[in-house]
Amino acid sequence: MQERIRSSVLQIIDGSAGTRGEGSYLVDLKVKGPQRARKIEILVDDDSGVRIDQCAWLSRRLRELLEGDEELLALVGEDFEITVSSPGLGEPLMLHRQYVRHCGKIMEVTYTDEDAVQRELKGRLLRVSLSEESRPHIVIMPEKNRKKGSTPNREEVTLYLDQVNRAVPLAQL
Repeated sequence: MQERIRSSVLQIIDGSAGTRGEGSYLVDLKVKGPQRARKIEILVDDDSGVRIDQCAWLSRRLRELLEGDEELLALVGEDFEITVSSPGLGEPLMLHRQYVRHCGKIMEVTYTDEDAVQRELKGRLLRVSLSEESRPHIVIMPEKNRKKGSTPNREEVTLYLDQVNRAVPLAQL
């Protein structure tokens, strides 16, 4: 059932050119609860940030599609709730494509280095390369260390995305 709903969401997004849903892409989808009180939670993003009207448009289209497909409606149940939203601040990035939108922002990244040691890095995301010709990577400028007497590493750090275990954009002060 979850794959059928995912397919329906992707179909709606693919057909959204020229509409309020244009530009959005699926980040995650969860179906929770029993058939009599089903909850469908959809996370979408956009390269320039998701707007509320995009979420509302996608929610309406999905409801129309589910209610118009008797077979899928029987799987989901007639009493269902749909929530379409964007990943909130402090939520980890789930797709490589999401890094592009966060260029210039402060991030906290947990990664595995070449020696298989897990490390953490907090800094400004400077560049993103998702090129198919090279290994996808990000470039981060570490934040200044605020401890007295310490000398911070102020050289750009390149991390391949397959090294990154978790990346979370942080609030800008």
